Amino acid sequence: MRTSALTGPAGLAAAGLTALICLTACGATGTVGSSGTTSAAPSSGPAAQALSAAYKGVVGTPPTEPVPVRKGVKAWVMSCGQELPTCSTSSDAVKEAATAIGWSTSICDGKLNPQGWAACIREGTAQHADVIFVIGQDCSSFEGPLREARAAHVTTIGVGSNDCDAQGGERLFGATTQRFEGMTNQQWWNKLGALQADYLIGRTGGSAKVLEVTFADSLWGRWIKEGLTDRLATCTGCSIVGELQLTNADVASNTIGQKFSSALLKATGANAVAVPLDPWFLAGISQGIRSSGRSDRLTVVGGFGQQANLDLIRGGQGEDATIAFDQIWDGWGAVDTALRVLAGQKALPAGIGLQAVDTGHNLPAAGRPFGYMPTVDFRALYQKTWTRT
Repeated sequence: MRTSALTGPAGLAAAGLTALICLTACGATGTVGSSGTTSAAPSSGPAAQALSAAYKGVVGTPPTEPVPVRKGVKAWVMSCGQELPTCSTSSDAVKEAATAIGWSTSICDGKLNPQGWAACIREGTAQHADVIFVIGQDCSSFEGPLREARAAHVTTIGVGSNDCDAQGGERLFGATTQRFEGMTNQQWWNKLGALQADYLIGRTGGSAKVLEVTFADSLWGRWIKEGLTDRLATCTGCSIVGELQLTNADVASNTIGQKFSSALLKATGANAVAVPLDPWFLAGISQGIRSSGRSDRLTVVGGFGQQANLDLIRGGQGEDATIAFDQIWDGWGAVDTALRVLAGQKALPAGIGLQAVDTGHNLPAAGRPFGYMPTVDFRALYQKTWTRT
């Protein structure tokens, strides 16, 4: 059975955690802003409740139902782009998990463009892979290669991806990973955006004036935006005062910093910034905030929780917080999904939750990746359920 929030195996010392949340989120303790300055958190009312909800987030555990490990499997991983940590972390984690059960595994770099993604899937099919893991991109970007893989009896697993039926087409993936029990993929991404909004509402005392950065290349980018805007709409003192839409092409052309700085200059009333993808900070947004002259007046939240961004948060370098999830767990969950499909079982939710991280809450020690509070040893739990004969 999977559990959410603070119940079950993941909920060790639940009562103590509740007390910790209240001490750190409900009180008037300060956090370090994007310039390294300290501002007081609200001590009561809706803004304090929103901030507490962001820090608590949702936390689950992997499935406990056993699944047999098929031997001799050849796995192929299509990374959306190894230069982007949000792609490479999950891709490398799939390889780690697959190697742990004896599968031979290769990673193909899709290089952040549809031609590269299609080429990687076709190469996996040509290499007679048994399973192709597709990282971070939706079915609509490469329908032809997925049909070719299906015709060759290759099992395809969408990891953080959506099948074509999400946009009115046919199902082409063998399965897609589901991150949290009781949430569709859309609802999970909505939750990430909503927790970003909760953080901004809380840190601004219910007066967030947001420059919203959005991702145009995937359905989940739209879903983060929906979650953010819907949650902000419930805050009477909050509004979106500017929007900047970015794409993978902006990463490839190195134009993110320039575009962000222009958008921030136009959003004169902004006191908050929401960014869906943490790597974009390293591609120019962090520098744009620090050089704007407004760093000490902006509350800035990202998404995904990349280790390099935790360092930015720790050092007050243009990012105050991120809504984090464990992408290594994401890769192990993808292998669990593949095992269940190969065994003729139903794919099960991985239990991957979301939590806000800033200098005072949920931040791991320097040099360590994000892990949840309470902690979950997902590797050990998966290894226990993956049965070998």
